[in-house]
Amino acid sequence: MKIIFLNIYNGVEERGSEIFVSELACRLVSKHEVTVVQSGLKGKFPYRQKVIMGIPYLSNSGFRNIFYHFLVLYFTLRALPFIIKEGCDWLIPVNGRSQVLICRLVRKIKKCRILIGGHAGIGREDGINLIIGRPDIFVALTPSALTWAKHIAPRTKVQLIPNAVDLKKFHLKTENKTQFKRPLVLSVSAILPYKRIDLLIKAIAKLPGVNFLLIGDGPARTEITKLGASLLPERFFYIPHVKHNKMPIYYGAADIFSLPSKSSEAFGLVYLEAMASNLPVVAPSDDNRKFIIGKAGLLCNVSDLDDYAGTLTAALKTDFRDLPRQQAEKFSWDNIASQYEQIIETVS
Repeated sequence: MKIIFLNIYNGVEERGSEIFVSELACRLVSKHEVTVVQSGLKGKFPYRQKVIMGIPYLSNSGFRNIFYHFLVLYFTLRALPFIIKEGCDWLIPVNGRSQVLICRLVRKIKKCRILIGGHAGIGREDGINLIIGRPDIFVALTPSALTWAKHIAPRTKVQLIPNAVDLKKFHLKTENKTQFKRPLVLSVSAILPYKRIDLLIKAIAKLPGVNFLLIGDGPARTEITKLGASLLPERFFYIPHVKHNKMPIYYGAADIFSLPSKSSEAFGLVYLEAMASNLPVVAPSDDNRKFIIGKAGLLCNVSDLDDYAGTLTAALKTDFRDLPRQQAEKFSWDNIASQYEQIIETVS
């Protein structure tokens, strides 16, 4: 079958959606003709890359939030002649809104099918994608998202397929000598308000001798780094960018991983990467995190700083053995890709 992915910043960024598209495309290409339509060209991949030239790059900032959807519309319209000419059996739009609407129009012309993944999470964006996109199948990443999607779009076929991790790339945690002091709490995240990195900094501030490494960038960067330097003098370390293939080094250097983002977050791929590195996780106690983390860490009320700090302390003292790695193995790409393969072969 012919499969076309549409994702504006593949080949430019290495965040959740770009990693998802590249990993899935690499696995589908053994049986299918796969093309990723993108705005950048980076690295050699077994699938075909169709680069739409001249698409401006908006960094992860407030400016991007304002103009992003207009840029997606421009990118998708530029890609439209290629899609119409090539044709396909499956269209997989990743960027939402106008892109899924245009794909719906293509479906009428070319008689293809549409798969939309719930990468935005429960709420307005995925609601829009479900309602205006009317996909042949919507992939929910968590059981909560599955229930929600079935409720708002009862006529759409919805299937639960969680995010996945490359178990070969993110391997069992080994002791890595770095410049960071121990014990070390690691967080990897876009620095956005809903990620609530400020809560993590404030919780660690209650733990003398505990160090914090933050990797990521975003519009709240200045505010968060100032807070870290102020509350954790000589204990706060910050790296804005790390190539994805270098991330195992940093997971291996840490003692625990934590990300206190709101429950509206669609999934949190970094939880899987940490657990695959056999790194225990401390996260908010909600249905999504219970599904993802299981017994591979501890959950708490992160808004209660005393509870959060106490849970971080307990995690640092607990021997989780290989439970994080065992939990990550449930989300291996081999397993998840086979579920997408089944959809592609059976949904009509």
